[in-house]
Amino acid sequence: MRACIAVFAGAVLCASVARAEVLYFTDHELFMLHNQAVGKVLKGVETFEESLAEPNSKTPFPNSLQNGVPRPTFPNGIDAENLIIQTNITQAPYPPTVNPSSFDRALWVNGAGFIGSNSIKVGTDEFLQGMFSSLDLIFTSNDKTAVGVDVSTFANFNSGHQNFIFCAYDLANNIIGTYTIAGPTPTEPSKTFFGIWSSVPIGRLNVWATFDVPQPFAVDNIQMWVPEPATATLLGAAALLVLRRQR
Repeated sequence: MRACIAVFAGAVLCASVARAEVLYFTDHELFMLHNQAVGKVLKGVETFEESLAEPNSKTPFPNSLQNGVPRPTFPNGIDAENLIIQTNITQAPYPPTVNPSSFDRALWVNGAGFIGSNSIKVGTDEFLQGMFSSLDLIFTSNDKTAVGVDVSTFANFNSGHQNFIFCAYDLANNIIGTYTIAGPTPTEPSKTFFGIWSSVPIGRLNVWATFDVPQPFAVDNIQMWVPEPATATLLGAAALLVLRRQR
């Protein structure tokens, strides 16, 4: 069970089953202001603009997308380190584990102008297999304590869009919080923002979009925040203790 208290417009504070305190944001500016106020440091933003995707193009490729691993239009992978993006073919939200497909068209990158998009972004392509799937954002270091992301749907490919469901996990893969943004959300070029702040490091963020039939969706502008150095040392020690207890 989770106990949630509304804090202010665009943010919700919860105590989760994994004994973490989390704040959810749907207002990007409030997310930024909060993180700065509590001493977070923006480690990086993955915008996918390093991709060589041509305007109006759509290029599929297999799982996963990460730094140092070449993929079509990403000769060196993505710029962000300690981030892995892959699909999850568990046919429901809140997937308990990672579950990437082996399809050669699991992910895709689009160029600006594709179905109204105004930027390069990465999405799921497994709807072409008649399959629902979600996106896992996996953080391979133990220091990400706030994460933000823009999510998008596309005109004529958003049939029965009911919501976006976000599920965050700690480093031991325990759920630390879930949040639902009701749909249908505006299609590209509009984007919908979600942010989460956590008292413990975030190991994975799953993004699920509920549709009547399998449809694509995409992510962009993945923000990764870390504590200031002194706090990061304490959190790192706490994270190691949790992992030892799990074993």
